[in-house]
Amino acid sequence: MFGNSLIGKTVMPLLERCLDAYSLRHKAIANNIANVEVPGYNRVQVQFEDKLRQALTNPSPVLLTTDSRHISAQSSDIEKIRPEVQVDTSEPGLNGINNVNIDQEMVDLAKNTLDYSTAASLIRNEFSRYRMVISGSGGR
Repeated sequence: MFGNSLIGKTVMPLLERCLDAYSLRHKAIANNIANVEVPGYNRVQVQFEDKLRQALTNPSPVLLTTDSRHISAQSSDIEKIRPEVQVDTSEPGLNGINNVNIDQEMVDLAKNTLDYSTAASLIRNEFSRYRMVISGSGGR
């Protein structure tokens, strides 16, 4: 979304990816809860944080170019990260009809809601800073 703009060179693309992941995870958890009593249903989960952590701890080098004929610059690992929905094929749990544990889903939902709210708040703060810089009201 932010591409090569000034905003694209900040933390905003990372926060955008996080919001995408949390939104997708919320849908997955809601789907799991809705199917808690469906025999044979396999819960779904969203994988994101592990891939993000790996990209942040082991970044690949980004090539900078000064001429369009040079080898094209590679995008950073963070730009390549996308949340993935995976099906959990483990055996049925306590309910005996599928592998959805409603208590765990509710805990996951609460944690995901906090994560989403935190990322949204960080984005709001970033835009507040941009607004302050643009308007020139630097706290005088």
